[in-house]
Amino acid sequence: MGVTARVFGSLATGHFGPYSDVDFLIIDCPLHLKYRIEGVVEDCLAGLSFDVVYLDEIPAYKLERFTSEAVDAGHLR
Repeated sequence: MGVTARVFGSLATGHFGPYSDVDFLIIDCPLHLKYRIEGVVEDCLAGLSFDVVYLDEIPAYKLERFTSEAVDAGHLR
């Protein structure tokens, strides 16, 4: 689909628990898919709580925190 995404937050840091949500950082996506991605994620996670954050919408003072802990989902255990 041309989307580049990473996982951050408790899932990326190994602190995911029963009350956690899955945090996605969308690095790049085609303009026509922006915000439609959330519907795709919702369908795939079947009721699990999640947040989708778009890289181009993160305030500069938070950018380092979000990007430093973001990992490719393929690297999760």
